Amino acid sequence: MALFTPTMYWGETSPPSPPPFSPTSIPNLAGWYDASDTTSYIKSGTTTTGIRSQGNYGDNLGVIGNSNPVTGVQQNGLDCLYFGGSTAFENSNTDPLVGSSGYHFAVGVFRPMVVNDSKDSLWSLDANRDYAVSANSTSRFWGEVDLGNGVGSSGVLGPFSTVNRENNWIIYTVAFSYEMGWRYIRHFINGSNLSSQSTHRMSYMTGNNLDVYQRLRIMANRNGNKKLTGRFGELLLFNGDPSEFMNSHVHDRKAEGYLAWKWGLQGNLPSNHPYKNAAP
Repeated sequence: MALFTPTMYWGETSPPSPPPFSPTSIPNLAGWYDASDTTSYIKSGTTTTGIRSQGNYGDNLGVIGNSNPVTGVQQNGLDCLYFGGSTAFENSNTDPLVGSSGYHFAVGVFRPMVVNDSKDSLWSLDANRDYAVSANSTSRFWGEVDLGNGVGSSGVLGPFSTVNRENNWIIYTVAFSYEMGWRYIRHFINGSNLSSQSTHRMSYMTGNNLDVYQRLRIMANRNGNKKLTGRFGELLLFNGDPSEFMNSHVHDRKAEGYLAWKWGLQGNLPSNHPYKNAAP
């Protein structure tokens, strides 16, 4: 008996299109801040004093420092925010940005512009056991992950490379994941994981996981006193790594692809990236 394969749908002239991809398509989205959505800016008159989270994924953030972010600059036709090195966004509270087993990943779009300190940071999570994404160099942005209070044995993961990323838009990824019986801390720039300085392996039961509840800062380090000059586009944070056992980075690759195509940075992705030639 021949099997009937439908080629049309009742009342339709073509198969339905899949829904557009969104960060909410990835499980465990816990924080989402998008500077391209100017309606999310919190303002006092014309001054930007904070940013609202997208879809209640995370708390609203306020401004710290002695100035304010500047609006009116764009990347790929999308609005972004400029931070002049004396201001940052901060959550006055803490959010559950890490899974109960210590799993977490975050992916953001930034343009570091002027580095004055090795701890100038794109973003940071502040708790007892936490991390920050910092410059590594005192005058260039090379990229490192500062690990707090015994998270990993090295204290610092990096530099990612000695390529200066100042004045370049980059997609930065940090992942605390479980792969083949080991916990890994990895960081990526533009979807690439270049060297031994990009990965740290921990035993499965370390007792030094990231804390679940963290205070988020954008464009500042963990205590807020090292602020980076540059532009901020978007940041996604997930309180878990729900990826498949044999492919623990399937979801952060999707987040990178989403952000790359949205912000016109797909050319930065390596040729073997799953979303180099098409958005997720």
